[in-house]
Amino acid sequence: MIAFWHGRAVSENQRLAPGQGRFCANESYQAFKESLIWQIRPYAEQFPGPVAVRITMILNSRIDASNIIKPVLDALQAAGVVKNDKLVQKMQWTRENAKPKQDDWLCITVTEA
Repeated sequence: MIAFWHGRAVSENQRLAPGQGRFCANESYQAFKESLIWQIRPYAEQFPGPVAVRITMILNSRIDASNIIKPVLDALQAAGVVKNDKLVQKMQWTRENAKPKQDDWLCITVTEA
């Protein structure tokens, strides 16, 4: 399975936001994860067993690439590609810096491990 996404990536560090004395889901993080799910779903195929995931990223320099991995894995699970993201046995990612004013881009590839 190969899926492409572009837009504004949101770091895992922004998953929770303070609100009324407790932490709650950050709206921009939720929107990022939902947009990932919508981009993955048309290409989704179900993998019943262990998988290998490769993520190629073109990101604005403000984002730590390792903080993009968790939302991608959560989106793969929510889109039905894997039953649980703990089935990811091999992970590979590469990162390039985006040009100024360029959207962030992700290419997500999932194969059997």
